[in-house]
Amino acid sequence: MPPEDLVLFRNIPLTDADTAGQTGVVDEPSISNNGQQILVTGNWYASRSLDNGATWDYMSPYNTLPSASGGFCCDQLTLYDASRDLTFWFLQYVKENDSNTVRLAVKRGPTLGNNVWHWWDFTPESVGGWTDEWLDYPDMALSNDFLFVTSNSFSTSGDNFVRSVALKIPLDDLERGETLDYQHWDTTEYGSLRLTRGARDTMYFASNSRRMDRIRVWAWPEDSGNLSAHDVNVTQWHGGDYRPAGPDATNWLERTDDRITGAWVAEGELGFMWTSNAGGQRPNPYIKVARINEDDMTLIDEPDIWSQNATFAYPEACPNVRGHIGVTLFYSSPTIPPSHVVGVRDDYSNQRWDLQFTKVGASGPRDDKWGDYLSCRQHSPDGLTWIATGFTLQGGNSRRDIEPRVVHFGRQRYRRAVDRWSQS
Repeated sequence: MPPEDLVLFRNIPLTDADTAGQTGVVDEPSISNNGQQILVTGNWYASRSLDNGATWDYMSPYNTLPSASGGFCCDQLTLYDASRDLTFWFLQYVKENDSNTVRLAVKRGPTLGNNVWHWWDFTPESVGGWTDEWLDYPDMALSNDFLFVTSNSFSTSGDNFVRSVALKIPLDDLERGETLDYQHWDTTEYGSLRLTRGARDTMYFASNSRRMDRIRVWAWPEDSGNLSAHDVNVTQWHGGDYRPAGPDATNWLERTDDRITGAWVAEGELGFMWTSNAGGQRPNPYIKVARINEDDMTLIDEPDIWSQNATFAYPEACPNVRGHIGVTLFYSSPTIPPSHVVGVRDDYSNQRWDLQFTKVGASGPRDDKWGDYLSCRQHSPDGLTWIATGFTLQGGNSRRDIEPRVVHFGRQRYRRAVDRWSQS
């Protein structure tokens, strides 16, 4: 195969046995890997593989760890830190007594085969002294020496948005299992903060503004407790009621909005991605992309992912060690139900997004629910390829017919690096 070919090194569907049938059409799958050990989480399951996805073992998010608040609820994330050989598992618990708990669990080394985790619990009151609030819709990313976690916070009466909060947690504290000497910051003006993948000595994160022609970007240096904020003007995007191109009457974009769901920093640039509704020269919902110069926070360009005939939605992206960008997202067309796609933007792609199907969906969801996010990670240990999540409906159109997917992908030129670690 030519070195520029986009290759699916592993393209693995998870079965009902792997997830205990606890899948949802709002699947929100997350992934991490430490070599051949892979952890996948979603609504409402977790599953681990110790042999690069050949076999899987269901892990219950309800009772693998002791319960908190009213029990496990929904959102989960997982992430691997190669610098300290740590696997993170983030779980959100049910709203109870005018609050809820979120848990950050960690384990060291290639020990996914056991259930030994150390964890810390957070509530709105313990973080900021906020009462009558509950946390929802998290994000998690790494810099050199810190783990950053963000979440929205809503009122417990009426579920109205109150604030977004960001935590900056020292990785050394997490590695040692100590009391966490963390910092927090919050904003009541912006929601759904999206952290950049690939951060080093500064973490960047962003949120869309109500103007729909500007995004707010924050920079939080590792060596400072202070943040700086920058407004970046972009071409206008569109919201409203999203309607996808599709072969049936279902609307898998009914719950979709324009929250930023993909973010990265690499090679002196920031990148942010979100789902825009149709508008202007874009006849279908599409992926809005903004690339920003890291030094002066000016817009570089807007390499959107769009089509005259097809719909794209729910992107997530991350850089590899060379600063090339991998992406995972959904696609549909007048003849194809919601399907999963991965892709790359690099020196071979000629300033375009090189995309490839991992699985074509069999139908749309009968209750018009989908989302809310996917995960794309730099594969460990090679650092040159990506591991990502996706899902489709197969064999029916209800939540039990959701088939989560684990995809290890990259260019053919990295085949030797993949083969070296996978055979060791």
